[in-house]
Amino acid sequence: MYFRYFPRIDYDIYGTGATVNIPAFTSFATIRARNLIDNVAFYSYYTVADGERPDNVSQTLYGTPKYYWTFFMINESLVNYYDDWPKGTNFLKDWIDARYSTIAAVTSAQGGTDDIIYGKFNIGEIVVGQISGATGYVVAKYPTDGYVEIQPISGTFLGQEGIQGIDSQDFLSTEKIVPKSMAPHHHIDISTGETTIRRTAGTRAVSFYEYEQEKDIERARIRVIKPEYIRRVVDDFIREIGK
Repeated sequence: MYFRYFPRIDYDIYGTGATVNIPAFTSFATIRARNLIDNVAFYSYYTVADGERPDNVSQTLYGTPKYYWTFFMINESLVNYYDDWPKGTNFLKDWIDARYSTIAAVTSAQGGTDDIIYGKFNIGEIVVGQISGATGYVVAKYPTDGYVEIQPISGTFLGQEGIQGIDSQDFLSTEKIVPKSMAPHHHIDISTGETTIRRTAGTRAVSFYEYEQEKDIERARIRVIKPEYIRRVVDDFIREIGK
């Protein structure tokens, strides 16, 4: 529906010399630059219900599913459906698990220092679970948040066991080994709720799962074109995109 209004161009997609007639996708930037519909009088806000798709919202607001693309045009936070549209309860967990597919070896904050991770392991180094014998390689280290990110190779790491680097022989005692979605995204001060550094007491870890849940709630409130103006805006869009 959306791209059918774009002017078309012949483009050598594969670099073979043979051109294919495709929509001129860069025309979208031109429409934004002209501020065609950047007028607050045209807007209201809508809270997307759990599991509601763009075409459902369009049907609810405008009596037709075909204006779903306007939500992506007027909300800068909505770039693509898969990543940016609110997921809802059923889809959110699967999306988070797919996005954060590695595991995290989380250390204890006991002692008030993150030096136990600094200088240990090399990125790409294979580590072994000292009880399970599972293996994985180090993807990244996050000393401030207190965990080492690991891509599993073989076996299953236990919920709590030490890991040792094969090359460096560095050893890390862990508080828990969990999917990265359950690792700390950041820490907050328990008394103020403000983001802070991890301490031995008075702070709480906010997991990637919790962070994405909060973001999903924020994403559910979107800007929409008021129903009484939708036809006017769409007609203007069609006329401008064809220039």
